[in-house]
Amino acid sequence: MRVDFDYKHGLDELVADVLRSERICEDEQKKLMKEIGKTIKDEVVQILPKSEVGGKHKHMKDDVKVTVTGGKDGTSGVIVHGGKDTAYKWHMLDDGTRNPDGSVHTPAIHFTDKAMKRAESTIEKMLDDLEKRIAND
Repeated sequence: MRVDFDYKHGLDELVADVLRSERICEDEQKKLMKEIGKTIKDEVVQILPKSEVGGKHKHMKDDVKVTVTGGKDGTSGVIVHGGKDTAYKWHMLDDGTRNPDGSVHTPAIHFTDKAMKRAESTIEKMLDDLEKRIAND
């Protein structure tokens, strides 16, 4: 007795479902990265002081940018950084600066660490929500 089993149709459907879920995950990942970047940016803006110096110079808190990266190897990330007018100032305000005699010139405010700490619970909730949405699809 010979039994033939046509598995191709079932396999095609399975592959289509996997590819669909990969696209969903990829789309969700991009959306999540943007949300995480916005959350961190909002915290950075809240922490950064407004400069007392007036004039035509852009303030750091008005020049915070978010970049979502995506590599060909499937890795992605989010970068919160200063814009072209203020990026060079970030390390000086974050880490502080010293005069040649060792005295403090600009006190360190560690705004990047503080922003990350403040955004941590919101980001964890975003990740949990994403897991739940993907698991229910």
